[in-house]
Amino acid sequence: MVLLATYLSTAAPDLTFWDAAEFMTGAHTLGIPHPPGTPLWILLGKLSALVFSSASPPRAITLLSVWASALAGGVGAWMASRWIGARGAVVAAVMGGAMYSVWNNATETEVYGVALLASVCMLAVAEYAGRHDTAPDQRIRARGVIAFLAGLAVPLHLSVLVALPATVALAWRGPRPTVRAMISWGALLLLGLSAVAVLPMLSARNPQLDSGNPESLRAVIAVLRREQYAVVGLWPRLAPLWLQVGNLFQWADWQVAFGLHPLPTAAVARTALSILWAWLAVLGGRAMWRHDPRVGRAMVLLLVSATLGVVFWLNMRAGPSFGVGVLPPGAGHEARERDYFFVLGFWAWGLMAGAGAASLATTLARRLPAPVATLPLLVVLVPLLANHPVADRTREPVASLPRIYARLLLDAVPQNGVLLAGGDNDTFPLWYLQQVEDYRADVAIVTVPLLGAEWYRAELAGRKLLAPEAVTRWPGTDAVLRSVMIRAGEARRPVRVSTLLGRGDRHRLAPAMGWALQGLVYAPAPTAPAGTVVLDDRAIRAQRDQVPGAALAPLPPASDPAARTAQELLRCTTITSPTDPLLVSGCNGA
Repeated sequence: MVLLATYLSTAAPDLTFWDAAEFMTGAHTLGIPHPPGTPLWILLGKLSALVFSSASPPRAITLLSVWASALAGGVGAWMASRWIGARGAVVAAVMGGAMYSVWNNATETEVYGVALLASVCMLAVAEYAGRHDTAPDQRIRARGVIAFLAGLAVPLHLSVLVALPATVALAWRGPRPTVRAMISWGALLLLGLSAVAVLPMLSARNPQLDSGNPESLRAVIAVLRREQYAVVGLWPRLAPLWLQVGNLFQWADWQVAFGLHPLPTAAVARTALSILWAWLAVLGGRAMWRHDPRVGRAMVLLLVSATLGVVFWLNMRAGPSFGVGVLPPGAGHEARERDYFFVLGFWAWGLMAGAGAASLATTLARRLPAPVATLPLLVVLVPLLANHPVADRTREPVASLPRIYARLLLDAVPQNGVLLAGGDNDTFPLWYLQQVEDYRADVAIVTVPLLGAEWYRAELAGRKLLAPEAVTRWPGTDAVLRSVMIRAGEARRPVRVSTLLGRGDRHRLAPAMGWALQGLVYAPAPTAPAGTVVLDDRAIRAQRDQVPGAALAPLPPASDPAARTAQELLRCTTITSPTDPLLVSGCNGA
């Protein structure tokens, strides 16, 4: 109940940036979001929309993350109660759920809260299966449930499988299974995996959000394998392995008390608490090992698999705030901080630290009065209080900024216009407004980073925005952009370009003309010299009048960098001179 109340009071009331708005769109319309498509999550999201229909449409889907993350804490407490007692288990579960990345993903529409719940359920069932007092027939059934949950990981989210090594370690007790039992487990695994069949069913409905168009077996496999993206192997490393591990430790240092120093760099007080939590986790691991070596081994394995194992497997570039001055100039960085990939690992760390606090309290109880001995349990208040200021998504202007930006960007496009977008944050919130709230559905959005995907080019060709011959044969970005421009002109559809899109893309779109800044968009300016930018003062003034003053208020500490970018773009409506530095620094001008 502590976690549920905490998440409910800090959950996003509306849209958020990045993938959340796309997932909301998929849940409400039964569409298919970006690969791997997450069809089981989409069905759960639709169910959430129906169950919480009294809430606003965005909030109704976010409540799925809230309840799933809170339930993960409840299941974790039930599991740990046999190891450290009921009181210690509650403290441990709250400490796990209050870790910064866990909390952050519990309060927005994302897959990781539900994936965490599935992982913890798999661990809890395995803990039961591996008990020495579990009857043989019950052990076989419990392992069957594990196989079913493992199969569900593919249609839900593959991050669930990160818990599989620890699950096996917990469940591995008793005689060798029979062939009959293994066949039944295999059947249950396939039954869970069969939920993937939802993908072509959803796609056959031809929803507007139909990423990958997975109607054939080959297309389904391509979506599940994320072939749309340049999926990297284990070698060569995209950044030095030591630096990738260092990046993990940077994100780990944010978990316990990020609000004390809500900046990427280390700070004495915050890092000291991180070290304290590491020590408590060691004590917790020792207590679990003493209770049952099987449990101790499994929890250590879970922590290692969900942290260092994920680092090695994903082979990521350095985070946007890490590796500066170490990596060579021009080295690639991730588009955003990827701490959310480690939600399960950070949750396990918090759980083990809570177990350590409970163990310390038990030790002190043998020598000190009960009120004094329980003091170590009060450490649970540290993440609850220290992370609250940075995990609260109800703060303004962050809470309303994505909707304000998306509406104003759509409003900047003339009737039946074509908007060229630069990425997630000038695409996904707009899709939500169009497809869920039926706002400015007349605007055709062309997301430039998606043009390399054949399914997306086929979608554009179906909407008469791209020449059919450019679908199966990739002619290059320049040719595709020019084809969009030509087709829009033939249909007498005005073209606008998001200020989030780079100057180079504008030049490729129409290399022989200049562009006029109109606030949040650029419009073609045929009379301006090629490659130059002029100001459409009237349009800029009209957009400026629509921007609420509160949207440009100072952002709270540790706000998503996407919010800062959105504010910069909204300030493009304040430009009054071609020499304004903001034209270049924030509005991708000349």
